[in-house]
Amino acid sequence: MAETGKDTRPNRVLNPIRQARRFDPKGTYVRRFVPELTQLRGGTIHEPWKVDVETRAGLDYPDPLVDP
Repeated sequence: MAETGKDTRPNRVLNPIRQARRFDPKGTYVRRFVPELTQLRGGTIHEPWKVDVETRAGLDYPDPLVDP
């Protein structure tokens, strides 16, 4: 969402994980642009750091830098 002009809520903070789950529940967009995560099923693709240890070890994907 790109908005211009005066915002009535200037301190708005969007949660990217919530937005991803809302607008891309199956992870289609993520799978297209992040092929390292294609083996994850469904919505787990939005939070790959939360999958089980065995699956996580098989991913060629870095750990998160910050705690979302």
